[in-house]
Amino acid sequence: MTLASGEPDRYGVEVPAKEAAAALSPTAEEQASTSSASSGDEKEKSNDELMLAMATTNYSGVRGTFYQPPTPEENTRMKLAEWIDDVAQRHTAEGEPIPSVAIVALDKEETLAIAKEASAMWKKHCPSRRSVMVDIPAVHLFARALRTRDILYYILRKLQSAEPQPQQQQGQVSEDETEKIKSDIRLEKWRLLNQLTEQIQVMNLDNKFEEIKNIMEKMKGGQLQINLKQMDEDPLGLPESVKDKPLGVLLQALWQLKHKPAEGAPATKQDLERKEDTIRDLERKEDTITHEAIIKETAKKLKGHMEEDEGKAIRLNEAHYEQILREVFPQVTTKKRPQIQEQATAVSTTSTIILVEDQIKEMIRKVLQEKSVHKPGAELQEDKSTKKPGPADLQEDISVKKIDTVDGIQSQHCIPDALIEETIAKIREIECTMKDQLQIKGIMDKIEDRLMSQDGQILVILKLDDDWVSRWEETKNAFSMFGRIAGALMLTFKDNIARAKEYCWPVREPIDYCLLGLYRDTALELTKNHMLEDNPKIYLDILDKCKQQEFCMKIFIHALHANPRRSHEELSKLHKALQPVPQASHTSGHNSFDSNIIAKKMFMFSYSDLPKEYRSCLLYLAIFPRRQHIRRSTLIGRWVVEGLITKQDWASSVRHANRCFDALINRWLVYPADIGATGQVKSCVIGDVVHGFITKIARKQRIIETRLSHYLARHFSIFNNLRIRRSDKINRFFEKLYEESFRVSIIKVLDLEGCKCFGGKNQRYLKDICRTMVLLKYLSLRGTDVKQLPSEINNLRELEVLDIRDTHVPESATVNVLLLKLKRLLAGHTVPRAGSNEISYVPEKIGKMLNMEVLSNVKAQNHQVLKDIGKLWQLRKLGVVIGDNDKLIRNLLRAISDLHECLKSLSITLPMTEQEPSNEDFPSTVLQYYKQPPKLLLESLSITGTTKKGQLLQVLTKHNDFLQLAKITLTGTRLKQDDLKVLNKLPNIVCLRLRDKAYIDSKLTFENDKFKNLKCFLVEGSNMTDILFEGGALKLEKITLCSTDGIQSLSGVEALPELKEVELNNNNNKLSLFDKVEKVSKVTLCSTKLSEDDLKMFAKIRYMRCLVLKEKACVESQIKFNKDEFPSLNLLIVDSSAITKIEFASGSAPKLEKIIWSFTRGTVGSLSGIGNLPKLKELEFNGELIPVELKEAINKHKNKPNLIHNKPENQYQEMGNIEEMGKAARFPSCWKSQD
Repeated sequence: MTLASGEPDRYGVEVPAKEAAAALSPTAEEQASTSSASSGDEKEKSNDELMLAMATTNYSGVRGTFYQPPTPEENTRMKLAEWIDDVAQRHTAEGEPIPSVAIVALDKEETLAIAKEASAMWKKHCPSRRSVMVDIPAVHLFARALRTRDILYYILRKLQSAEPQPQQQQGQVSEDETEKIKSDIRLEKWRLLNQLTEQIQVMNLDNKFEEIKNIMEKMKGGQLQINLKQMDEDPLGLPESVKDKPLGVLLQALWQLKHKPAEGAPATKQDLERKEDTIRDLERKEDTITHEAIIKETAKKLKGHMEEDEGKAIRLNEAHYEQILREVFPQVTTKKRPQIQEQATAVSTTSTIILVEDQIKEMIRKVLQEKSVHKPGAELQEDKSTKKPGPADLQEDISVKKIDTVDGIQSQHCIPDALIEETIAKIREIECTMKDQLQIKGIMDKIEDRLMSQDGQILVILKLDDDWVSRWEETKNAFSMFGRIAGALMLTFKDNIARAKEYCWPVREPIDYCLLGLYRDTALELTKNHMLEDNPKIYLDILDKCKQQEFCMKIFIHALHANPRRSHEELSKLHKALQPVPQASHTSGHNSFDSNIIAKKMFMFSYSDLPKEYRSCLLYLAIFPRRQHIRRSTLIGRWVVEGLITKQDWASSVRHANRCFDALINRWLVYPADIGATGQVKSCVIGDVVHGFITKIARKQRIIETRLSHYLARHFSIFNNLRIRRSDKINRFFEKLYEESFRVSIIKVLDLEGCKCFGGKNQRYLKDICRTMVLLKYLSLRGTDVKQLPSEINNLRELEVLDIRDTHVPESATVNVLLLKLKRLLAGHTVPRAGSNEISYVPEKIGKMLNMEVLSNVKAQNHQVLKDIGKLWQLRKLGVVIGDNDKLIRNLLRAISDLHECLKSLSITLPMTEQEPSNEDFPSTVLQYYKQPPKLLLESLSITGTTKKGQLLQVLTKHNDFLQLAKITLTGTRLKQDDLKVLNKLPNIVCLRLRDKAYIDSKLTFENDKFKNLKCFLVEGSNMTDILFEGGALKLEKITLCSTDGIQSLSGVEALPELKEVELNNNNNKLSLFDKVEKVSKVTLCSTKLSEDDLKMFAKIRYMRCLVLKEKACVESQIKFNKDEFPSLNLLIVDSSAITKIEFASGSAPKLEKIIWSFTRGTVGSLSGIGNLPKLKELEFNGELIPVELKEAINKHKNKPNLIHNKPENQYQEMGNIEEMGKAARFPSCWKSQD
């Protein structure tokens, strides 16, 4: 499987949040993607209300699965669980077909793992019912056909012995010993079969069948005829109706044995009259006689004859006899002749009655012909005028057409001798088949003896691997007639995919363990409600063309997810485009095909499907370097100010830009890099393949300047026409500001994030910017070394976004800012610094900036600015720092009340104190403007610190049923258990973070039926000792413990069914708290200082597939993965300078597919044993050098894993302006951020 370079793997989190659900509504995206460029906007607008409805009712949603696409293992487990659940709930009656399914896996280790998983699932669903797993390759000689009796014997053997079976000992015995064990088992099996044969011989079957043959011999020449007086006992007249077929001959012979008919008696007048009545009855009953009715009647008579003698012999059920007869006398369907079709008008009018089989109609036609030549009371004479056979008649057996005569006189009651001979031959087949069935029944009886009555129906698991069942229909019928088997699970390899389909009942596709199977299942699931009649195969054919490139399969699946309503014409066009184009190979005589062509065509399929605005926004990303993390907020702001998304106002443009961002994520054209706690994607990254495609298109359309490198282009607007060489540094731009004043004056975007170029005398650069770039709409100084905002900042009258986060700008620098068009003022530090006073003041004239939508992390120096903030009726996000002052709190509550219809995110920072807050309400003077709580629409609330006179959390959440709060972060609020009751009433909380001193009780309890939608929980601080889950937070997916050395127990954590992720930060050995948790799939360790023995505690977690080791995660500098450890791990991330050596022993991490190792010491440490990783596909190293020995080991690996080496970019170092860009290439996978 070839993976596209730079593409993230299938690791991440599900999107649960209301905001994400709103932005990612399938309906909006489907309509947008199917519309043309001119109609895209109208299509989206019509679905705003629907998206809002979905947002408020669905927190997890289908779309979330694409942030955490399942692995093939997870997909197989899910499908298997669904099947087992279905089997466990039904009770298949004896004789009914049992449900069966096949799973196609890659190797014997996977089939064994699936077998164990299935056994565990069955035990969980049905604790009192057993499962039997048979490892066929361990007990059966491959050269021998695997028959029904073999399978049943192996099931019996498994039930008979509680000792370890050979399949449990594999790897502990040599190949010769294994073959000897198989031979011994074969001898044991033949001993049992010989015993059963002896029992069968005692039953005198040969004599019973000889009696039937003797009767048939006497029927030759009309010596014996059926006694018509006995016909009244047969309500259907079956023997007469099928007398000219072998099955009818057998039925007549069985009647002869029962009724002792007269030998050679001539037909009397009464007999002939009775025959007339019988014929008339047959005409009337023509539409009710079926082949199956004849089978059942014959089986009943045959059983009665074969089992006349009572005894302890093996007994077959009537169903067994019926099955034997079906095999020997298969139903033959022939086309109805036109004249017969005209006569059977009643049959063709409905499908609900039992239809007459074609062959039975032929039989009745013969009886009707017989009636037409017969005259009542007259002597029977030979018909001289025999009709010439027609084309239909010539198809019949010649023996059937022979004229029956007795003493030279035609008899209508004689059966042709040839037909009798044919039937006698069939009797021999019945005899042979019956003896086989008796052997099978004998083994089933012994199985029955081994099963207790309370065992109920068992689940049979057959681990076939390379082997196959030679007569599956027979085996399936045996299972069905046994009545004690609930279902059969067949485990086989990819080469046996055709046989795997035969194993499935009801008819379905087998469960495919591989990646292609995963994407096939996903495609069918996505399109099942929109699938045209002839579409299913085309989806699978397209995926088959892409099976060598997971990138292409992902793009196709995500395109289907965006718009499952695809026409057959559209899909056929894509399928045709994916046909290989042979290219002459210079290295061999064979034709080769560049897989990049398929990738390009699949990319263009999804790209062309986008609205025009979305395509422009995607091409805009070409200005960023490959694999750089790009913040959502940055992109949204830049797209809007660049005019790529233009709506009637800023708010509408931002909303549509967010939809565009989500659409690109959901189509996998860009990948999620950081995902917030509520599920919203906070940053993205562009993979190498997509980056290459969009760069070519963007250059053709002159969206990016070819003269600028990616590292310079990202700083400026597109279409800037700047004259800067690719080798120039950013300083060169500032030096030429006045020289290029005309060109720079039209630039709308200047994004200087991370540039360290304002030091010393270069502080003047910012003044020059404010004087020359007066049309700027977007200015980011984030993370720069700017130390002051010049007064000239107010020259930028068009400015809409000003970002001064993580700078050293003094708090007073923003007081005099007056920018009437400003929409976003972003200040403060993203990571709070202890003792830092660098929190910018709210501008004094904030009341005039009526377009403000985001006012982040600013300090209110007086109560008047808080009043003025209440006038900003477009404000969606407010982050404010205030003192513990009655006036400030009163005016803050007043502003919140005034903004209740627009405010969605609120962050309040108060002084931290060691004093416990008052349990009393605020004085009435403080609540002067908040006596009647407004209907807040807050979605996110953060409170840091507390007040002496009351609790803001209680005030903001009490008596407010309209709150849509999904995320709550508390720090220093000093709450107790009773204080959390107000949060219990908020049904939509997805993320709860209790940071340092937010909660001061020693115990925290999640009570039954509380926090129903909570998915992420973070707790910080050493005061807490116990966290108890007593039936609450049942949807919790992630737990983060930070500096929680005091915690001694997490009671009930093992009962959280959805818990998938654990993160430990600055904790000393808290792994033992999770030792009973089985379904955790991702573990992140940071500053945990674990020893090698501590790490082994997690090594046995069955479902853990991602392990992240950050700084100081381990004490030792080397990590060794031992045999049988980390059985499901498929992604390992190491981002710790202290770890210098990683070693993989044989049998460790058997499913590990990718390793990401970031190192800071110049050269990656020792990585040994990668040859012991059978599934390894990719290694990504972030650092300077890779040892030659490691490259050689990679080249020797059987999978030839893809090597990605991200070196520090020299240009970053030369520019000296992007401090964090060295980390940009790290972790192109999806991680939940703490923000």
